[in-house]
Amino acid sequence: MIARSTRCSRVYLSVAFTVVLLYIMTTRVSAQTDTAENGRGLTRNMIEGGKTQGFLFTDVKGIRLQFSGYVQADFIHDFKEIGNIHAMQPSTIPVPSLSDGNTAFTVRQSRFAFTAFGAPDAKGRALKAVLEFDLWGSLSGAPRLRHAYIQHGKWTFGQYWSNFMDDDNWPNIMDYWGPNSYVWTRQVQLRFTQQLSPSMKFSVSAEQPGGDVSIPASWSNRTVYPDVTAAFQKNFGKNNISHIRLAGLLHPIDYRNADSTKKTSIGAAFNLSGNITLSKNDDIKFQFAYGTGYGKYSEDISGEGLDGYAGVNDKSITNINMLATWLYYDHFWTKSLGSTIGYGYLKLNTADLNMPAGTLKATHYASFNTTYYFTSFFKIAGEVLYGKRENTDDKSGDDIRAQFSAFFKF
Repeated sequence: MIARSTRCSRVYLSVAFTVVLLYIMTTRVSAQTDTAENGRGLTRNMIEGGKTQGFLFTDVKGIRLQFSGYVQADFIHDFKEIGNIHAMQPSTIPVPSLSDGNTAFTVRQSRFAFTAFGAPDAKGRALKAVLEFDLWGSLSGAPRLRHAYIQHGKWTFGQYWSNFMDDDNWPNIMDYWGPNSYVWTRQVQLRFTQQLSPSMKFSVSAEQPGGDVSIPASWSNRTVYPDVTAAFQKNFGKNNISHIRLAGLLHPIDYRNADSTKKTSIGAAFNLSGNITLSKNDDIKFQFAYGTGYGKYSEDISGEGLDGYAGVNDKSITNINMLATWLYYDHFWTKSLGSTIGYGYLKLNTADLNMPAGTLKATHYASFNTTYYFTSFFKIAGEVLYGKRENTDDKSGDDIRAQFSAFFKF
């Protein structure tokens, strides 16, 4: 009798739970209407470019302090092994591929920022300072400094996106690192920006020195000459919302060889990029960069010693050439629903150099997502990514990743 009563109770609970769940689902569906400009105000480009506003924290003595940021929760599953379990980084894929998958739940993309706006000086020049952090400092989510800079009129001082990269053409993806071939780095710098006309501007910068090279143990890196960049941007279209940008880089690589001889190898590259609005619902974003000795500027291979290479019998470093290109398409189906698809390719000439077998030669990156914007502050997205690594011995490894993300901006 007791067993029968228990079974009946379970049936009633199941029916009740199902009714409640259906009610909640029905309520949510009926609420999912295009009530605002939801998607356009919450794209990755808006977030990374600092185009969103936070809320005023205080306003005293001519200084307004604004607090902003977002919380992002990522739920990731890799169907094969990859070194970077929190971002799709094809250079960390084992060669050959290993079938061991992995699941990672993380909030490391979450970030917060303080922005201080000072009263203009006697000549009317604006003053702003930014401190921004994310939770990428450790696997457990320790804070890490992203930006720390001051803007005074036409001048920028401190750590910010390198002037060599285009900080206004982010594809609307959820993966933290983005396309493998993205020229993407933050540098301590001194930058000057001149507005040539309402639709044209020019900028030049001296940036943090230091090479990222593979050298024998008897050699040493030196930091003597800063990197120098220059960029020209032309905006066009309705409200000048689209742009084409061309940037150039001179990257001195200073070192001391085994004979204690001080030397400098010059890396140089160009970066052609753009963000083109085709219609109110369609954007094309792209990058085509090429040069020699500038691997440290790559999203995928920075820190891997691929600016240049020297063997034990060499007297000088040989710069490594790199092609870094990607193309992405963003489309909004409605104000609240959008999709993004694209591909990135990075190629090095390491196969032409006398480098160890198994050295990285190329990486590939592709992704597709669909994002739903509940409000102008909250969105969820499902994303599928593919990465591939190719080595100089013509062996390769790849990975497929599925990612679900929830995002709330404040």
